[in-house]
Amino acid sequence: MRVALYSRVSTDAQERDGTSLETQEHASREYAEHAGWVAAAAIRDSASGFTLDRPGIEQLRELIRTRQVDVVLAYAVDRLSRNQNHIGVLFDEAQGFGVRLEFVTERFEDTAIGRFILAARAFVAEVEREKIAERTIRGKTQRALSGRMPQATGKGMYGYVYDRETGKRRLDEDQAPIVRRIFEEFVGGSGVSRVAAGLNADGILTLGGGRWHPLTVRRILMNETYTGRTIYRRTRVEFSREPTTGKRRRKVVARDESEWIEIPDVSPAMVAPDLFARAQAILEDPERRGRGRPTGTYRLRGRARCMSCGTPMTGQALGRGRWRYYRCRNSYSSTLGGTCKERYIPRDLLEGAVFDQLVAVMTDEARLGEEIQRSFGGRRPAPAERRLRQELARVENQQKRLARLFVSGDIPEELLQAEAARLNAEQARLTRGAEAEADGDGAESPSAEEMLARMAEVVEHVAAWARNAKGDDLDLLLRALDVHVRATRERAIIEASIAIPESLQKSNLVTIAQTSA
Repeated sequence: MRVALYSRVSTDAQERDGTSLETQEHASREYAEHAGWVAAAAIRDSASGFTLDRPGIEQLRELIRTRQVDVVLAYAVDRLSRNQNHIGVLFDEAQGFGVRLEFVTERFEDTAIGRFILAARAFVAEVEREKIAERTIRGKTQRALSGRMPQATGKGMYGYVYDRETGKRRLDEDQAPIVRRIFEEFVGGSGVSRVAAGLNADGILTLGGGRWHPLTVRRILMNETYTGRTIYRRTRVEFSREPTTGKRRRKVVARDESEWIEIPDVSPAMVAPDLFARAQAILEDPERRGRGRPTGTYRLRGRARCMSCGTPMTGQALGRGRWRYYRCRNSYSSTLGGTCKERYIPRDLLEGAVFDQLVAVMTDEARLGEEIQRSFGGRRPAPAERRLRQELARVENQQKRLARLFVSGDIPEELLQAEAARLNAEQARLTRGAEAEADGDGAESPSAEEMLARMAEVVEHVAAWARNAKGDDLDLLLRALDVHVRATRERAIIEASIAIPESLQKSNLVTIAQTSA
């Protein structure tokens, strides 16, 4: 039998205490030779056992899925994983492909009792994982209380260099003046975009060696560490699962101030507390936060792009709001380069042209008639069958989600069986109904001729609605048709989710509206 040998360590200490990769693999090879197995692969991981996102585990699972091995052999359960759900996932996956899981130090038969013992051992490994996590947190807290920086608290911070010997930060002589410049320019009246543009113009790089962006500048301005104050346990990480996909989500939340631990004299001050306070006052100013936002209604915002460069267009007002326009952001934003030469586009002219052209398409009887004939081709539509197929797809998605919940350990087996039986029965019922509709046993649906006969009435209703339409009606139309516009001052291309007749299918455009200067 072909066997894959799997070994794992997560720390350098494990390399020294007898559970090294070499020790595990040697014991596994002896076990395999005694059993008469042939080692087809020897896989090593140097990573935490808290997750399945490990290169070695990925390689091992690929060998299982492709049936290149008959047995997976690890030194112990906790070498494979410290999470009982992960052990269950690997066990079920291996069993599904006819592969056995074996361990050098622990023997389990492929029986209900054996699987129970396997789950129990995995549970013990998970408890040990929790203990390790608790000891790690306790060690970090003690390190902070002793006046040294714990791990994962921002050693790689712009303006500082971390000193491993002292456990503290020291100033980076090249970057510290840049931090002071950012605060001074911002308090002096420059916005974050202008500060970022100035740094880029002077060839100054970020900590990662890239360009400065307004958000990067803003984060520096909001970081109290630059005043010399270092806080540990300001935030905590919470994990949850996405209900539809089962994926694990990570979220950082703020702790109550009573839980903070301040570490004195760890980060030298770069900016004075009063300068930092002035910067926060500007950032929190309600008038400043609202500055630059369109004060009027721009219904194409988020839907309009510049036809010349493809950059999104934004709404702007001149003459204290008397004249309102759409403008390419790349025509004025220094962050984007400010290279586009397109001019302002009058708001009312562009929005009016878009609305008129959409209504013109929706009230064109010739186009609508051709589309009905093309879509139905003389056959009657079957809405009942389509509805049943949609319901069937919904049930199948529920079955997939149920399987993911079971694999992740979020649903008891009893509840799984009951819910699976219900979904299977509903799936069978919907399948029979859909097949009956496809065979012509369903209710009659309107024919193409009947729909053509009613088309004039529908067109008249649309035209009457358009004559009395107001601004909110344009919003409704834009959402319903998922409209997107590419425009210059001279013309606009309107793209919408409208079925295009065969005579127009050589074009990628629904309609072109010419706008005047």
